[in-house]
Amino acid sequence: MIYFCCDEKRRNAVAAHATLNGVEFLEVSDDPADPLELRQRTLYAHLFKDLAPGALTAANVRVEGGERVRGVAVQSLTESFGGDAKVIAVEVDRRGDFSTYTLRLVDAADDTLPPADFDPVLAAIDFSFKVACQTDFDCEAGRACEEEPAPAPELNYLAKDYASFRRLMLDRISTLAPQWTERHAADLGVALVEVLAYVGDYLSYQQDAVATEAYIGTARRRVSVRRHARLVDYHVHDGSNARAWVEFGVAADNVSVPAG
Repeated sequence: MIYFCCDEKRRNAVAAHATLNGVEFLEVSDDPADPLELRQRTLYAHLFKDLAPGALTAANVRVEGGERVRGVAVQSLTESFGGDAKVIAVEVDRRGDFSTYTLRLVDAADDTLPPADFDPVLAAIDFSFKVACQTDFDCEAGRACEEEPAPAPELNYLAKDYASFRRLMLDRISTLAPQWTERHAADLGVALVEVLAYVGDYLSYQQDAVATEAYIGTARRRVSVRRHARLVDYHVHDGSNARAWVEFGVAADNVSVPAG
């Protein structure tokens, strides 16, 4: 038996569809008790759903591929439906070689299209006539499927200070490496987390400071206000110390004012 599908979601969607059908897997009959000329000449294609009697005939099946043995022709097709069995038995005129073949279900009138109510992708399946043969080679099929992207981690983007950065990193590590549960301050891992939290806190402060000084209404440094004012051709004075004049009114000519 050989079955391989990169997209399990598509297979499950076809299986759950009310009318759409497809090939689930394929078996190659290779009974050692059969005569040699009959071995590997019967292909059992298991479908997802039953078919109406006579819905598929030998004209609806193609066997493609091969290196040394090409042009494998379909001789007959037998349906076996009922209960859990949803199988079509395809008899071919000869067995193929060790290369990969494709069994394809097509429309009898147009062999470029699948039969009615068949999924275009799951209307064909790759198989090997020699899947049951013993071999000295590693026969494990290589999986060329792309891995589904991992879900994005839940990160707190409001973390802005040392404590929140430290908590964020420890929570993330607990998700990626749940076996690491050390939280002692002397642990190397915890020390690295705290160093990164400190750097994050420092950078966060710098970001806030730059954003604050970027507007004249929130700037806290005199040099920032002067630079904003110069943009509109206004020069801010450097300023001076506070000062005040004190005046004494006296009634006599000789009056001395004590120091202080």
